[in-house]
Amino acid sequence: MKEDYRIYGDVMVFDMTYRTNKYNLVCAPFIGINNHWNNVMFGCAFLANEKVESFQWLFEVFKKSMRGKCPITLFTDQDQAIATAITKVFPQTRHRLCLWHLQQNVVSRFSQLKSENSFKATFKKCLSGCANENEFESCWKSMTTKYNLEYHSWFCRLYGLREKWCTALRKDFFFAGILSSQRSESINHAIAFNAKKNTSLTEFYGIFKATIKHWRSKEQNNEFQCSKPIPESVLPMTGMLKHASE
Repeated sequence: MKEDYRIYGDVMVFDMTYRTNKYNLVCAPFIGINNHWNNVMFGCAFLANEKVESFQWLFEVFKKSMRGKCPITLFTDQDQAIATAITKVFPQTRHRLCLWHLQQNVVSRFSQLKSENSFKATFKKCLSGCANENEFESCWKSMTTKYNLEYHSWFCRLYGLREKWCTALRKDFFFAGILSSQRSESINHAIAFNAKKNTSLTEFYGIFKATIKHWRSKEQNNEFQCSKPIPESVLPMTGMLKHASE
């Protein structure tokens, strides 16, 4: 895992969607993306609570174990305790908010807009569909005006954090070309670990190792497939492209 982090640790996802309910501990995996755009595990922790001090301790221990290397980009959910800890331990890291969580929060907080397909489409465009800052500002203003959200506290706070989630404002740093919504959702399904309410920590460790073994086996297969066949292209394989592939 240290070697994986050395190679792929520029972009990291930290999510706490998983619990071992038998002990009521929060499971917090550190996930990255390899050269095949698949999940890779950097580490995993259990926390008894979700306070700033706990996250700060966890990030410091992780950073120390990884010889001081800090990620360029770190994706998390909209948790203020995590955000505070990141600024203390990873001050140079670009903190990004998970788009998938933001979409879920909108649905839960504004149920009256749930049936408004035009609102959902416009909000999604504000998150990840704008090409530049001007287009984003125009789209956001149009949405908040149409649905009377200009002075709503949640939307005002979200707008204040736009540097952390708007894809149109992340052109100047490395984020591995991912949308945090896709990556977070895929991780949510990929490392459910098949844990149940009565799963113990020792049982969880066995499930954890099996998951990592599966991921690494998949990576080895991807490496083999990439080294053997002729590269494919979305364009017709003629002329220069065909010669380059051979």
